[in-house]
Amino acid sequence: MIIVTGHMRIAPEVLDALRPDARKTIEATRAEKGCILYAWAEDLVEPGLIRIVERWEDWASLDAHGKAPHMDAWRALLADVEIMGREVIAHEAGEERGL
Repeated sequence: MIIVTGHMRIAPEVLDALRPDARKTIEATRAEKGCILYAWAEDLVEPGLIRIVERWEDWASLDAHGKAPHMDAWRALLADVEIMGREVIAHEAGEERGL
């Protein structure tokens, strides 16, 4: 399994305008083959800070996600937005334990 974690910081008022398109992107991604979990959540303490968590069956599924048409549309929208910070990393899961 591939786990992706990260964050993106956008001005809260800009984020409000992006919510409908973000929702479409999330829904389309959740329907992709190999997607186990795809979640974005605004931090409760820091408005505009989006926490990102994803789980994918394998690297091929994650690679295909990056090439999906809805991701092209999302990137095009973000091209006109000031991203004040962004870090997203992916790694292969090792041993997993429920807590």
